[in-house]
Amino acid sequence: MLIFVLIASASLPYLLSFDQYVMAAHSSSLNHKTKGDDTIQICCSWGKEIDDGILTYRIDDDANPQVIQSVHQAVNEWNSKVQNIQLQEVTDGNADIDIMTKSKAPKVSHVVSIGGPKISAGKNIKLVQPGESNISFDPRGRITHVDITIATTAVGNSIGLSELESIAKHEIGHAYGIGHTNFVDDLMSPVLTRRSNTGISQCDINGIEEANTSPHTLSPQFLRC
Repeated sequence: MLIFVLIASASLPYLLSFDQYVMAAHSSSLNHKTKGDDTIQICCSWGKEIDDGILTYRIDDDANPQVIQSVHQAVNEWNSKVQNIQLQEVTDGNADIDIMTKSKAPKVSHVVSIGGPKISAGKNIKLVQPGESNISFDPRGRITHVDITIATTAVGNSIGLSELESIAKHEIGHAYGIGHTNFVDDLMSPVLTRRSNTGISQCDINGIEEANTSPHTLSPQFLRC
């Protein structure tokens, strides 16, 4: 079985030395779940970039055609669900979100834990990381830019169109300012399998509204789903 591990990392360029805050499958912050306590992590808020209710995105000129199609489909779904912040494509100039592709998804060797049974790479389970969002911040801790990378192959095989769309939707969720859920059955779960629910949920939408209605800076915060 192939399991995708999806990651958002936040680079902090305003610190004196390089550091990272990683909202990832192996983060201890995902292990706080108690029975009946499904939550989504709130990462942080955008600054002045969303004053007009628009986040711009640009797809790299050399991006894989299937990824381009998947991103457009993902954007259409997000725009239909999130009314107050719309995604708008630009082809030149600066964009709030840059999207690019790479050929190979790196393997993941660590244990994945989401408030329940742990998943680790083994004989019948392959963990790979096909998507990543690198989030940059200003000195106040507000998002200024997001770089999304989507891989096109995993363990020697091409990633299917529907899976690419799910990966794109997940990483765009991070670009909106939300982290991971602490349960598997959601688009924003840090693991994705063929049985995952990859539709945009009300939990995801509520998380985005919470992230950008009141200022949130880079610290672990959780919203009940």
